[in-house]
Amino acid sequence: MNRQYFIGLMSGTSADGIEACLVAFEQQDMQLIGRYTHPLPHAAALKNLNKQTHISLLELAQLERDLGDAFAQATLNLIDQHDMLPEQITALGSHGHTLFHAPQLGMSLQIGHPAVIAKRTGITTYADFRVDDMALGGQGAPLAPLFHQAWLHSKALQQAWMVNIGGIANVSLISPNTPLQGWDTGPGNGLMDEICQAYLNCRYDAQGELAAQATPNQAWLQALLSDPYFAKPPPKSAGRDYFNQAWLQARLPASAWQAPIELLSTLNELTAITLANNINQAFAPVIICGGGSLNRTLLTRLQHKIGTQQVMTTADYQTDPLAIEGMLCAWLAQQAWLGKPVDLTGVTGSSKACILGGCWQGS
Repeated sequence: MNRQYFIGLMSGTSADGIEACLVAFEQQDMQLIGRYTHPLPHAAALKNLNKQTHISLLELAQLERDLGDAFAQATLNLIDQHDMLPEQITALGSHGHTLFHAPQLGMSLQIGHPAVIAKRTGITTYADFRVDDMALGGQGAPLAPLFHQAWLHSKALQQAWMVNIGGIANVSLISPNTPLQGWDTGPGNGLMDEICQAYLNCRYDAQGELAAQATPNQAWLQALLSDPYFAKPPPKSAGRDYFNQAWLQARLPASAWQAPIELLSTLNELTAITLANNINQAFAPVIICGGGSLNRTLLTRLQHKIGTQQVMTTADYQTDPLAIEGMLCAWLAQQAWLGKPVDLTGVTGSSKACILGGCWQGS
């Protein structure tokens, strides 16, 4: 296969922006050409929907249109930054922004309509990736493990835990000796970000500096760890509609919000513990991606809990940790464009491999 360019668009559960990634594919090789972050419209309203899930049809339609326009503009800006033309892009993959993820219903709702993206950019657009898997009985998440495997092999690596720490954290175990596995472990950055924004006058805990100022509260930590999700075996997935402020308030005393730095430190520890409890199931190097890769306190605590398994980030392999999920969407578009089924049966519990996503023509 000749060198081809795909774009991946992702708005994660943290609702902190749209990531647009330009990726070149050639044979088994993939190369990140560039990454661009675009403002996410209606971010406050989208975050509120993590707390309460009621929305009017008028508001839903407005969000669909406005986010579609924003994803399209992110694409055009990224292309312009690299002095390219839309016709040089083979296709793009858009994850959209998740409003509601309900594996128990076999349905997941993402917004940012792909028709708007395709028509505004003129680029063939693949989107709505999760529901194909869910229609076959799968969880629809995580989607990343097969891409993690492809990325790892492109670096001539055969075995690792790939750990994505976004709003929710997930792990993928890639090993030549076991079937591909992956699942959501629980909260990532999302709960910590909300405490920072509501009580500490900052968007997030840069490098984990605030969390490092306090000792985790063990009583609060045990109350959170008692949630049955953490003991549930894979396949499993979760979203911010589950791990949110209402979830915290149901489990912690009111005094927790009077000590926001202690609460932040406790949530940092919660992410580290729940990741370590999963990673310790098999010995392999640990490679981190996502926004949590920048949280030094979190990575230090995780390293302490997993002992001799080395904790690294994708930056150690010349790939921006913040680009991995955008690259995933570009890869999903490439797989759909090639007509290749994606086999997530061992990850999500779906009954068979299938082509993920629908296609919207750019012209």
